[in-house]
Amino acid sequence: MRTDTTELRAELVGRVHKLGPVLASGVAQGERERRLPDASVAVIDDLQLSRLWTAARYGGLETDVRTLSEVAKALSHYCPSTSWVVNNINGSNLLATKFPENAQDEVFGPDPDVKLASVFAAAGTAVRTAGGYLLTGTWPYATGILHDDWTILVAKELGQDGAPVGGLALLVPVAEVTVEDTWHTVGMRATGSNTVKLDGLFVPEHRVISGETQRSRDSATDLTVPPLLRTAAIAAMAVICASVVVGVAQAARAHVVERAPNRGIAPSVYTRQTDSRTFVSSLGKTALTIDAAEMHVNRAAEVLDAAAVAAVHVPDEELRRIRGDVAQAANLATVALDELMWLHGAGSFAESSLLQQFWRDGNIAARHAMLNPHIGRELYGGAFFGLDLVVPSL
Repeated sequence: MRTDTTELRAELVGRVHKLGPVLASGVAQGERERRLPDASVAVIDDLQLSRLWTAARYGGLETDVRTLSEVAKALSHYCPSTSWVVNNINGSNLLATKFPENAQDEVFGPDPDVKLASVFAAAGTAVRTAGGYLLTGTWPYATGILHDDWTILVAKELGQDGAPVGGLALLVPVAEVTVEDTWHTVGMRATGSNTVKLDGLFVPEHRVISGETQRSRDSATDLTVPPLLRTAAIAAMAVICASVVVGVAQAARAHVVERAPNRGIAPSVYTRQTDSRTFVSSLGKTALTIDAAEMHVNRAAEVLDAAAVAAVHVPDEELRRIRGDVAQAANLATVALDELMWLHGAGSFAESSLLQQFWRDGNIAARHAMLNPHIGRELYGGAFFGLDLVVPSL
């Protein structure tokens, strides 16, 4: 592993751009089949993109938030769905580091390219039994589950009387789950974010932790672990989700800029969009909107990385601002995507246009619960007055 973070980051982004055309060539197939093509999954493995947030002791690259953010933005230029799947794999891999060491050995030991999925919603129940728990439930929106090896599922633990007594996070091999084909959407179609279903699956105790442990930030000051494992995982995942959306907007901007010299503006006399000062000025405004979105993402990533390196806690006030940052970034990116559709013209909506694909994918990704702009603003605004958290886990 490179010790120079900046050098490794540039190398990884360069790898993405080198093999990006392979991802782009699979977009149509991914849309039809509602899953990533095998060739795209092979690129993920070739570039070691599922190792970014895996510990070095398991062969991982052990990178930081800013690095995965840059990789996600680059991937979005070629296939937003691939970017979203890579985002979810690495975030889930990081969440898995909260489990006991023997569980981590079981997951990461056999293959450094192991891929995890995770579903935050407590959509199942777990009942204690000898040596573990029996897990039952239905978990929607399991991104990448068709290509993953393990999944982290959240469930309510039921007591002897059948009443909930707490929350649990459970590690389950994908080979032991049923995947229901439920992902029918207008965007991000190739993520294959289908539904996981279980009925009384036995999960051994070493692969079960409490919800409090899963959400804990107790490792933030632990100097015996590397900076990656000191990172506030949930906040980091939110930053990468927003990075995917920002990358989509950047890709759409590049598409409009590339074609502007050869496109006219109907019904005006302009035969080249670049001859219109209105077009140029509007494009400048939209470009600045996208730049602002990226600045929010970068600020959030840098706060998390700096705290991890220094082995200090990120204050709740900062975590609230990070949720505001990622929400604002996603919102700005979707505003920019709308503006780019106007600038490029009605041809943007042709099925053959990359722009409509970016527009659909970006708008779907931006609606992820972590990026809700109304909640993000409420969290950040509430920090100024010491109001109670409206999101229990930041």
